Amino acid sequence: MDLFDAMYTQRAIRWYEPDPVSDEDIRKILTAAIHAPSGGNRQPWHFLVVRGAELRQKLGELYLGATQNNRTQGGHFETPTYLRSGYDFAQHIGEAPVLIVACIETGTGDPFRRGASIYPAIQNLMLAARGLDLGSCYTGNIFGVPEYDQATRKLLGIPDDVIAAGLIPIGHLGPGEHFGGAMRKPLEEVVSYEQWGQRAG
Repeated sequence: MDLFDAMYTQRAIRWYEPDPVSDEDIRKILTAAIHAPSGGNRQPWHFLVVRGAELRQKLGELYLGATQNNRTQGGHFETPTYLRSGYDFAQHIGEAPVLIVACIETGTGDPFRRGASIYPAIQNLMLAARGLDLGSCYTGNIFGVPEYDQATRKLLGIPDDVIAAGLIPIGHLGPGEHFGGAMRKPLEEVVSYEQWGQRAG
């Protein structure tokens, strides 16, 4: 697939078929992830691949609990339509055939620098999935609630000196899902030239 086609048609996929994802495809996706740039070429990432049904179910239950907590704290547990897909996703994330937890070592500089290493790797991972006609969706809900973050770390045996930075389900597109068509603001609303707010001449 052309690189630009992959970038322009990638979107969050939240429903997956139960069909397994091949070992070869997972390896290609992870190889793409570790070819991302990283600060000082430290490559401080680690990717935890979760495929066992029981472990995926437990991880999904924790993710749902974290999502419910977030919605309750935010005062919108009864979700409006535009948030409904995210809540449905939380109820079924454990059914995705593969869950990848993207992690980063804590001894690699300040949070900004850590993010500068792990998030390009996650984007590479998701673009590689798109190139293989596999869906993906980045989420960090579960790691933003200390109670659920700790429970997830215990469940997966993540060491204390490692930060879990994201959870990415991978799978074949489920009913109603499709690539492309994600709404984006026009460039004129988000780009300035030379000075803030100055449009192209």
